[in-house]
Amino acid sequence: MKNYGKTKEDIKVEKSLRCREIVKEIIDFGIDEYQKLSIIKLIALELESNINMKKIINTVDEIAKNKTNTRKKELISV
Repeated sequence: MKNYGKTKEDIKVEKSLRCREIVKEIIDFGIDEYQKLSIIKLIALELESNINMKKIINTVDEIAKNKTNTRKKELISV
């Protein structure tokens, strides 16, 4: 049996490669850590899922405020 066109997996791989190309273009601009976090936050604002958008933005905000190190201590507590 011959398959014509692209499979769902082929399409997924192509989309993933395109994402990597976009990230490479952004990194080639020579952006710093603050700019990377800002871009992640701006892209999160474009998500269709309001729940996912809020999770990502809250996480980025925590990282920007250097609160991530305190969470590690909570996880290790006995």
